[in-house]
Amino acid sequence: MNSLQKIGKFEAIALVVIVTINQIIFNLPNTIIINTGSSAWLNVIYISIIAILFCVLICKLFKKFPTQDIVDISEYLGGKVLKLIIGLLYILFFIFISGIFLRYMAISLKLIYFEESPIVFLLLLFLVPVIFAIKLGIKSTSQVNLLFTPIVLFSMLIILFSTAKDFVPERIFPILGFGADKTFLIGLNNIFTFSCFAYLYFLMPVLKNPEDFKKIAISSIIISAIYLFLSVVCLLMMFPFIAFSDEMLSVYLLTRLIEFGKFFQRVDAIFIFVWILSLLSFLSLTAEFTIRIFKKLTKIKNHKEMGYSLCAIIFSVALIFNSISDIKYIQNELLKYIVISLVFVISLIILVLANFKHKKGNVA
Repeated sequence: MNSLQKIGKFEAIALVVIVTINQIIFNLPNTIIINTGSSAWLNVIYISIIAILFCVLICKLFKKFPTQDIVDISEYLGGKVLKLIIGLLYILFFIFISGIFLRYMAISLKLIYFEESPIVFLLLLFLVPVIFAIKLGIKSTSQVNLLFTPIVLFSMLIILFSTAKDFVPERIFPILGFGADKTFLIGLNNIFTFSCFAYLYFLMPVLKNPEDFKKIAISSIIISAIYLFLSVVCLLMMFPFIAFSDEMLSVYLLTRLIEFGKFFQRVDAIFIFVWILSLLSFLSLTAEFTIRIFKKLTKIKNHKEMGYSLCAIIFSVALIFNSISDIKYIQNELLKYIVISLVFVISLIILVLANFKHKKGNVA
């Protein structure tokens, strides 16, 4: 890869973190709270520790493959067949989550601000900038994302701490919520919240300094865990009904409570604008990785022209979902298990077996 199209350490961290932030915006904390009740904060600590340990393991497994991603490693392990299978699975995964997030935001904007606007117009509002981002390349897209991410992170802190005066600490009790099994056994399914690992698997080849991979991975997972914890605690202490309801945008409820004096109210529109920028970054970076995987599988030369086709596919996927309830059903009943299977099980097995093969080859 052209060295001019490689990204630095902070750009890489921002890339991974923006994935989790978008999940938080699109109701991830509410999903955790509904599953675990008042023990959601304890569950987040639990799965965060597991995620950090998993991250350390992944970093160790990638040491033998400093310039390769999970698709390259799959080819090393099982040839072109395994490479094709894993590549296609990740392409479908990235397209699927892009379509879900895009539709979620479009429906939310339509319900909150643009009731009369056609949903197609709102979808295109996001996809047209993505086409231009693909043409610019991952370096430029990552640099823009590095500008957006601190703004998004800061806005989330404003939301969380501006509502602290209304916290009711008693709402985090009972500590074990719906029970120890829901918190630690069934609650282990909430590891899907760290789907940002999918992006870490493709990060190594685009880094200027691959030796920074471990710092990038652990830092981004810790930052993601902190924001996930803060958002869950904030929602628990603010809304007594949150564990028994299925709100559209739980974090948006918090923005409606923020006021800065008598002359600066209804600041929720500012946060929605910031979230739009966040989603644009997420869609652009996800599209970039999707096209890079497709390029590996097909050996096409001018992959940037694929932006039109990819955005058309994401647009079609977004149109499949008719309502927020459809999306939530997919998230709870399908997406979490796809993430766990592909990101945390299949990819880990490939990395472990590839390391065994590498070790065996060196011994021989």
